[in-house]
Amino acid sequence: MPIMLPSLPDDILYMICTQLWHQRDFDTLYHGALAGKQLAVPALTNLYRMHDVSPVTNRGSSDVDISAQDRAKITNKARLNQEEVMIMRWAQLWRTIITSALGKTLFPYSRYIRTLNLEDLEELLQDPKFKNRISSMFFDGELAAHRVETSGPKSTLKLDPARTSNTLGDIITTSTPILEELSGKIENDALLRWIPRTPRLRLLNLWEGGALVGAGPLLRQHCHQFKTLSFWAWDHDDADRKFADFLNEINPQTLSSLEIFSISKIGAESFLALSCHRDSLKELKLGSIGSTAMHSLHMLAGCTNLTTLLLTDDTNRSVYLKTAHHDIFLEIVAWLTSCKKLRSVTIRKIRGGQDLMTPILLANDIHLANLELRGYAMADGRDFHQALANQTSLQELQLQGDSDEGGDGVATLVESLSQLVNLTDLRLQDISDYFTDEVLGRLARSLPKLEGWYTSGWGVTDAIWGDMALLKSLRRLDIAALSRFTANGILDFILNLGAGNKGLVLAIVNDVDCDLTEREQTTIKETISAQVDGRFEFHLQRDSSGGAGLEADQKVIAAHQCYAMTATTALTAQNTQGVLDIHYVPSAFVSKQIDACIDDIGVDVVKIGVPGYFPNLSASDLMMFPIAGMLASAETVDAVAQALEKHGRPTCVLDPVMVATTGAQLLPNAAVTNVRTRLLPLTTVLTPNLSEARLLLENAGTKSIPEINSPGDLVQIATLLKPMGPKYILIKGGHLPFNSHYQVPQEAENRKFVVDVLHTDDKTTLFITDFSHSKNTHGTGCSLASAIASNLARGDQVPDAVEKACRYVKAGIKTSFNLGHGSGPINHFHSLAMAREPPCESSLRVRDWNLDKELESGR
Repeated sequence: MPIMLPSLPDDILYMICTQLWHQRDFDTLYHGALAGKQLAVPALTNLYRMHDVSPVTNRGSSDVDISAQDRAKITNKARLNQEEVMIMRWAQLWRTIITSALGKTLFPYSRYIRTLNLEDLEELLQDPKFKNRISSMFFDGELAAHRVETSGPKSTLKLDPARTSNTLGDIITTSTPILEELSGKIENDALLRWIPRTPRLRLLNLWEGGALVGAGPLLRQHCHQFKTLSFWAWDHDDADRKFADFLNEINPQTLSSLEIFSISKIGAESFLALSCHRDSLKELKLGSIGSTAMHSLHMLAGCTNLTTLLLTDDTNRSVYLKTAHHDIFLEIVAWLTSCKKLRSVTIRKIRGGQDLMTPILLANDIHLANLELRGYAMADGRDFHQALANQTSLQELQLQGDSDEGGDGVATLVESLSQLVNLTDLRLQDISDYFTDEVLGRLARSLPKLEGWYTSGWGVTDAIWGDMALLKSLRRLDIAALSRFTANGILDFILNLGAGNKGLVLAIVNDVDCDLTEREQTTIKETISAQVDGRFEFHLQRDSSGGAGLEADQKVIAAHQCYAMTATTALTAQNTQGVLDIHYVPSAFVSKQIDACIDDIGVDVVKIGVPGYFPNLSASDLMMFPIAGMLASAETVDAVAQALEKHGRPTCVLDPVMVATTGAQLLPNAAVTNVRTRLLPLTTVLTPNLSEARLLLENAGTKSIPEINSPGDLVQIATLLKPMGPKYILIKGGHLPFNSHYQVPQEAENRKFVVDVLHTDDKTTLFITDFSHSKNTHGTGCSLASAIASNLARGDQVPDAVEKACRYVKAGIKTSFNLGHGSGPINHFHSLAMAREPPCESSLRVRDWNLDKELESGR
């Protein structure tokens, strides 16, 4: 007779599953749901409570299986590859949630949802792998009627991800009684319908602040737990008034957190309305606030219960309040110093930010744990640096600003830093450029609790390693410095690490003259892994690609008889078939490269490749500077923008590389906003292809972006981009050639012409060339932008520079030769030939040692 094991009571099983939910243990809950009927209900309940952190969302990986029925719909036509499997799982999760809201599943999964992130759903619908087979499965049956389409090329219809996600959200929210968090590109009318359905709603994260219009009374009536609000932008003239109305309409003293990520036109009315939440408001984060909002900050005087404050000006239009509007400056300072509960303060790129921060530091009744200041100069920061010593409670500190080689600026800063004995994380960018062995050693001896440390430096050697080994809790050390490290010095440091350093990441950005051999790097990697299970990262300013990027720029510039200097922002491992890997250079080191070249040699034209480089052009004495590598982080974009401003805003050609010709994604979406808001206003000529132009417009919130059916559509794209700041827009049409009637051809053999559109305020010019049936087009975008920059350096006006550059690239494609197995490079030197004899007399003599008795005898 078999032994029957007693089963656990249902309440105990539910407690176990709830604990697994708190731990976000998706896999255990999933397999528990498969184990039997008794576990299915509590496991599934908690699984869908945390669907938003499922490992299958956003292209994650998971052990979650696809049903045999759904897999058959796809595999009977083609075999699923690994990436399609992940997208399939992602789609299956969302389809299950939606169909459960329609009552078509065994369990009411949607009723367990606490967080609904429609941005994740929209990303799924936008994913290239979602199209065709997986899309057909997703919109099969009861979801077929909820697919929203819009007009595409050649009068076809295509899926509209944003509107479709709103339509599907309309279904889901009819069955989410415990929903607490809602986020995504939610339209105003949709939000107004959903609020009454979600009485437990406490958090809203929106793309467009305008969606809040009319939502205040509904939240007041239905959502008594609502307390957290964030939105990406609200760039309308009436935004301030309407947001003030919203703040006044919701329940008073309920809003605890407000965050605005990007450009908005809120100001005095909104700040005054926030006083309705003066007791409840704990977290205030204002991005891209601009000059108008800065002048109104004193209207926040009633909001003194803040624990977290972030102020950022991404518009670069703020004024230096302390001198220009001293009375307003004093009122803002009075407000800041009355916030006695402040624990975290961040001020980024606000002129005179150090002056706003200093009184906070000197207030004896304010005890900060986290402080970040970016965008100031050491020469202006003496008082701020001295005041730092008063905040010994600091645990995390980030400083970024222009360093100062002379004077006592470094000594003042180091003296204060040495007294912050509770620091666990220290990030110093640019401001530490002149830190020496002695300075770094002193900080290491003074700050024993450091767990993470990022620093630059000057002439740093192995002398620092003994002091670094004293940091028994160190888990991450980044050194971006002009250094002279040796393998033996690094190994000695690693061998002195202890148990508290387990998992240490040691990252070194080194000067090209101080290389470590591959064998030495391998030894260091193996040693750090064995000693503390850590990781070693090391790189120089090099690029393995010869057809595109930095090396292509240098070839083009040399071919135009200009002189190239470079600043690398990223290193790629790539060939003619694709990009294998990308390694990013810290922004502090990017700044040092730029300053080192321009301060010494000067520059006539700057060429930027947004995953590429920063070139300077020179013909004989014409200096051209390519910035090479991907501007793949907001910090790097800021570093380059600050460098352009610092050096007088030179003529700049910006090639916003986001997707290579090979199809590889080069620029993360997170950096696009900074490129648009920080670099485009500094650009002379912007040279996007169609996909890059569309991405910039979508990032700016442009509603109606035309599909390309004719050259007129290219002109309209250029016109839409012009208000973002560039003086000239050159839309490259090489990825979408036209037929003989200047329409998009349906058959590849009908491709006849390529049309590039140059647009400025008062004129639009078309550059038309025959389409080249060649696979050797790798690096054409880089080469075209560098050719334009070279021509500008040689004195051409923009239209002439573009025309010559188009002719140069066309000839490069026609005279190219096959290299590699993929998309090969153009011929950069088609118009150059090496002379058989040098142009000047040479003193070189060639003699045969075996026959030359005079030399052999020493006479």
